[in-house]
Amino acid sequence: MTNHILLIDDDVDFVEMNKTFLETKGYTVDTAYNGTEGVERVKESAPNLIVLDVMMDQVGEGFEVARTLKQDEQYKHIPIIMLTSVNKEHGFDLTVGADEQWNPVDCFLEKPLSPQDLLAKVREFLSE
Repeated sequence: MTNHILLIDDDVDFVEMNKTFLETKGYTVDTAYNGTEGVERVKESAPNLIVLDVMMDQVGEGFEVARTLKQDEQYKHIPIIMLTSVNKEHGFDLTVGADEQWNPVDCFLEKPLSPQDLLAKVREFLSE
């Protein structure tokens, strides 16, 4: 079985770099550049794992995507790794984690994140 990952992030460089890197490791990778497109891709292809940015077209858009998917019986089983650079870019000291109501994700990581660190988390969630 091929492991299928969906990257949802408005940072084109981040998406393209990590897509290429993960494909060299044998993964099938789809991309989306905003939340609406991301939800559509999930419905089209049902990935095994989602890597999701917090801030895209709208502040907190990633939270809305995660809640939408986790409330849907068909997709709630798909693990979500959420990424953000809000602390680094905006100087906040914000500690955000996963919770069932506000941020129903499986893992929350800070950017910048190296492709190798992302790969380690991907392998962890895909039980490799």
